[in-house]
Amino acid sequence: MKKIKNTCLAFLSLILLYGCGNSGEEKKAALIKPIKYGIVESVGGLTIRTFNGITQSGSETNLSFRTGGLITNLDVAVGQRLRKGQLLAQLDQTDALLAFEQAQLDVANAKVQLETASSSFERIKQLYQTNNASLSDYERAKSSLSNAQGSYEISLKRLDKQRSQLSYTTITAPMSGIVSSVKVETNEVIRSGQTILVMSRENADDIETQVGVPEKYISQIKQGSPTKIRIPTLSSDFDGVIAEVGYSSSGGTYPVITSLTNPVDEVRPGMPVEVTFTFGDETQERQLLVPVKAVGEDEIGQFVYILSPVDDEVYIAKKTTVEIGNLTSGGFIVRSGLMQDQIVAVAGLRTLYDGMKVSLINQQL
Repeated sequence: MKKIKNTCLAFLSLILLYGCGNSGEEKKAALIKPIKYGIVESVGGLTIRTFNGITQSGSETNLSFRTGGLITNLDVAVGQRLRKGQLLAQLDQTDALLAFEQAQLDVANAKVQLETASSSFERIKQLYQTNNASLSDYERAKSSLSNAQGSYEISLKRLDKQRSQLSYTTITAPMSGIVSSVKVETNEVIRSGQTILVMSRENADDIETQVGVPEKYISQIKQGSPTKIRIPTLSSDFDGVIAEVGYSSSGGTYPVITSLTNPVDEVRPGMPVEVTFTFGDETQERQLLVPVKAVGEDEIGQFVYILSPVDDEVYIAKKTTVEIGNLTSGGFIVRSGLMQDQIVAVAGLRTLYDGMKVSLINQQL
């Protein structure tokens, strides 16, 4: 009995120890409050921002078959130089060749029938003119000739169609250039429109860059404006001109394409780049803006909670007195107490206190 009692006590001790351990961990996790945040931004004057992107070919072309089938010939490799009109890939042509030959035979038969009908019509026509054939014979011969003519024309159209179908089983280079990538292999069955390979012009003047620009800056980017481009791989700087500005976003950013004004042969598609844009007007006075929801007020005055990082996920909230000015569309003008790019809380100010640990919700407001 005593042994059973000791066993029960040990078991209860383990339960209590396990429960206390979990409670401590949950309490620790609960102390780190997730919070929405904003950024103190600088407006007016000139603002310089750099965004990462990649080089690409301005004439990059995806090649594909207009029909599906089995690839029997694919004599290309990445980096291979191509000449215009060069055969690049071919599908199994067995069925297409049979259909084409049948169409040729149909044309030959239709031509013979047309010639026979034409000869018969001319004979009946002469007999009719000499009153040696009836009107019904004449009309019947005329109808036969018309039908034969129609059959011949249809057979010619079918032959043209089969000739086109046969041409769809091959891909030739639409321009001279270089193979950027190959997507399939020989003996692979592909579908209509599936990309087989990608090629581009082998020309330094054809190289451009693409970067993703956040929504807050995209309205300030204008086509034709100058940029600065750095390619770390080459340790080189280039001048650029904005060629295209994306209209729709992807992943929160808008694509912006910049062409190089002073390219060199060493620049190739796929190289990482850093593109620098200059925004604003140097004649305007620079001002700091803080989000409206970040500003609170107590008996002392107006304040914000600055969020300073402790590590990658945890931040410390610090209550800071600020002096603000007029309200603008981008927030309050900051007169004192804040610096550019500081992170501030924009929600739950009444529940925060000095030294409180928080985490940032992954959505900037």
